[in-house]
Amino acid sequence: MRWSVVFFPAMFIFLFTACSSIKTFSDYDPGVNFKQYKTYTWSTAEQAFNKDYPQYDNSLNRMRIKKAIDAAMQERGYILQSDRSEADLQVDFHINLEQKAVPYHGDDIDEIGYGEFQRGGIYQYNEGTLIIHWVDQKRQEVVWQGVASKVLDISQIDKAEKTIQQGVQKVFAKLPI
Repeated sequence: MRWSVVFFPAMFIFLFTACSSIKTFSDYDPGVNFKQYKTYTWSTAEQAFNKDYPQYDNSLNRMRIKKAIDAAMQERGYILQSDRSEADLQVDFHINLEQKAVPYHGDDIDEIGYGEFQRGGIYQYNEGTLIIHWVDQKRQEVVWQGVASKVLDISQIDKAEKTIQQGVQKVFAKLPI
């Protein structure tokens, strides 16, 4: 038995499974004192829905994202201001959805019963990315951004609220304060 018979299927399964967790990143202006911010408001800029992915980018999920961000902000002591001019920060988010592909290979792998999965080709999947921005109201500049990215599985759509909450919490754990 060749090493590739076991290696390629195991490697593909490992890579795909690793991709299914929520990956988070953040970036911030190191010259900003984040302790100065106490209040926030939501940006009034409207974002267009991604019409190619209505199962993921829709008003229900956007409401869930906003609710999760509000909860994360308030857990950290930030107060939502209804008067936009009184807020220290303006918060917004963006949703990016794209189809990606991973090649998989196999010569004689199907000899051991893995079937069509192992014959080689391209595995396509959808990846969703949530980008959260904090904009300093006085400077009108982004002072922090957090990013959460995850492979999306339509069979898991009933877990969207939990996934969104987890992603937002993981992003907020990367705050510089």
